[in-house]
Formats: sequence, C-alpha cells, structure tokens
Amino acid sequence: MKTKFSILILAALFQFSCSTYIPKPKAYPRVIYPDKAYNKAEVKCPFSFEKPVYSILNPYGDDVNKCWYNLVFTPFDATLHLSYIPITGTKELDSLAEDAYRMVFTPHIQRAEEIIEREISDTSRGLFGMIYDLEGKTATPFNFYLTDGAKHFIRGSFYFNKKTEMDSVMPIYTFLNADIIRALETFQFQ
Repeated sequence: MKTKFSILILAALFQFSCSTYIPKPKAYPRVIYPDKAYNKAEVKCPFSFEKPVYSILNPYGDDVNKCWYNLVFTPFDATLHLSYIPITGTKELDSLAEDAYRMVFTPHIQRAEEIIEREISDTSRGLFGMIYDLEGKTATPFNFYLTDGAKHFIRGSFYFNKKTEMDSVMPIYTFLNADIIRALETFQFQ
C-alpha cells in the first residue's frame, strides 16, 4: 500500500514538474486619463489662468511670497511649481529672466541630453517669455517664465513627485504637458 501511494505521489509531482513556466513580459500599469476639462484658477493674486479640473492649486508661499502656488496633478503625483514676482524695474526684469535661465541650465546642463528653448510671444495679450524643454535624466522636464515686461513675472517648473524614468512616464508627461501649455495660453496678468 505504501509503494502504491509513493508511486502515485511521484507520478503527480512528475506531472506538474513537466509543465514549462513562461514568465509574463514586463508591462506598464494601466493609466486612466481624466477627461480634458478646465476651470479658472481662483487666486488672490494679479494673474489668472485655466487649470485642469482634476488638479488642485495650493499656496506654498510665505508672507513675502504670497503668490507662490503648487498646481498639483493628483492622479499622477506631479506638481507644477509657480513663483510669481512683481517687477519694479527693467533691470529687475533682466535679473529675473537671467535667474530663470540659470535655474534651468546650472543644475541640469550635465544631466540633460538636450535643453530646447522656445520663445513665448503673444502680442495680443502683451506677454512674452521662454519655455525650456529638458530631455534626458533630469529632475524636471519642463520650465518656463512668462512676463508682461512691466509689472509681472512668473516662473514655473514641473516635477514628478517621485523618482521616475522618463521613458516610463512619457505618456503621462505628454498628457500633462498639454494641460500646462493650455495654462500658459490662457494666462493673464491684471
């Protein structure tokens, strides 16, 4: 009886051990994108813009920098940091634009494969500025500044809140980049 039972167990083990294990290929998690819809950002500052309805605008400034905000894209754990600075003169505008340039190039020049500069010029709204697209292994793939050249200056930088590989999050970044561009296109200083 013991021999029959042992043979039966060995036969069962042999049966299951002969099946070939095929590992599943690596895949990206499914991402559900929210519908594209926008509303006006409610701020007590001299600017306005349209933001995605799925985002939250949180103040993060102090008493000196009351108009600094984080536009948090909650479904994607990403943030657009916005720093508003009032301009007091032409020299200050040049200094702010130079600071924005330095904040992009100084920390990222060695890590970025390429930094693409695109001018913003909207004469109908009296706005101009610069967009910096950073490609490669950088902390931020998108920076910008926007100004009316007289009274207002805002700088923005986009970050994913966790360490990511850009090729893994590129579809999400492409989706969010369209919303950031929409915010820039609807931006107005008062």
